[in-house]
Amino acid sequence: MMQPMTEQHDTLNAGKTYSAGTLQYTLRQLLSVCAILLLARQMMAIVCFNLVPTVKPLLLDKYGASSFQIALIVSTMPSILNFILCPVISTISDRTRTRHGRRTPYLIWSAPFLALILVLISFTAEFASAVSRLLPSVNCNWAFWILACLIVCFQIAYLFPGSIVYYLEADVIPQKCLGQYLAVTQVFGMLCSAGFSYFLTDKCMSHMKLVLGSFAALYVIVYVLQFVFVKEGEFPAPADEVKGSASWGKRAIQYCSMFFRQCFTRRIFIFLALCTGLNAASNVCRSMFNLLFVTKDLHIDLQTVGHIGAYSMIISSALIYFFGRLMDRTHPMFIYFLGGIFVMITNVFGYFFVWDAKSYMVIAIVTTLVYAFQNIANTPLLVALLPMDKFGQYASGNAMVNHISVMIGSVLGGALTNIFGYRIMFVWDFIVTGLATGALIAVYHEWKQYGGRNYKAPVVN
Repeated sequence: MMQPMTEQHDTLNAGKTYSAGTLQYTLRQLLSVCAILLLARQMMAIVCFNLVPTVKPLLLDKYGASSFQIALIVSTMPSILNFILCPVISTISDRTRTRHGRRTPYLIWSAPFLALILVLISFTAEFASAVSRLLPSVNCNWAFWILACLIVCFQIAYLFPGSIVYYLEADVIPQKCLGQYLAVTQVFGMLCSAGFSYFLTDKCMSHMKLVLGSFAALYVIVYVLQFVFVKEGEFPAPADEVKGSASWGKRAIQYCSMFFRQCFTRRIFIFLALCTGLNAASNVCRSMFNLLFVTKDLHIDLQTVGHIGAYSMIISSALIYFFGRLMDRTHPMFIYFLGGIFVMITNVFGYFFVWDAKSYMVIAIVTTLVYAFQNIANTPLLVALLPMDKFGQYASGNAMVNHISVMIGSVLGGALTNIFGYRIMFVWDFIVTGLATGALIAVYHEWKQYGGRNYKAPVVN
């Protein structure tokens, strides 16, 4: 396990040291820790953001799910689980103290469960056949229900690494290096997604057991490496912020009251949450139904879809650095606003002009670019507007509104898709992004009231 240094120099690499809390690293040690964290983050991203999202809608459609049911299982249920469990898991991990740290236990113990569920998903048809033989008198679409249950279980298992992995990075990476690390992870993430899209999109269905089983094994191996080589620092015992309440129930009520009062009693925070929440909801139809749209309506095979996705992400990764420089010279609010305008324009062209593989490729590349342009400003926008001393609390309040928006958006989007077909995703994205842009304009006016360029976040006691 990587040991924190007690001296300013070591015999292997004399020179400058880097500190993160009680941890100290030489450059060589820091690069090793960053490399392992980067590997773990990319493995989680590939499994949870590429592999499973590719398989879920295709399998659900294969086993007879309607567009509304796909929306409910793929988007609404995960959002409900995120809304309920993510703040709880995050808060408990903040207050956890073990000899392995406060984040690592949740990451290592969730890994085998997540991997096991991934393997079980690939055997859905076999399980359904076995249950049908055991219960021949029951007329039920067992494949659909088994797959739906496995997807929900996977989402619960994912919430542990999904909620905690970013906190571990903030705990063990020196603050002055964190920005560079995040920039590198974004570039690597897009390149890994491009590689997955190009080489494995079509293999996810044609060789599902091999692909899901291989990634399940790799996921466990990578998180064991992180457990062995990344050491967390020491933290003082957690403080008790609520005084004078003897019962657990009263204390919980006081914590909740304090949380909501601080997060949602200033209009700038409310409008900001609406803006980011609507932007999250604007993409639900595309995330749920894009593969079905291109394979069923446009009749493009999965291999071609994968290649187009890879080209889009490679082009976007090459331009991320320049997007970041532009944001540094302006303000993340301006980049976020421009991104919304570009998204709306792209959806107009997508609705009227995407009818074959060539037109889809053009719109896919442009859509990936404009979303990369907007998304790069998302976290900096929160950092620029939320109080830094309680950033985690205010950011989690913002995330709760995001989850509610996605829950509602996925239900409405699924119902509308049932009525109007897959092409409605362009109309949905245009309208909801327009509403988000309106909320951002309200944020701008509040920002001006609090000083504009000399902005200071309002304090709520």
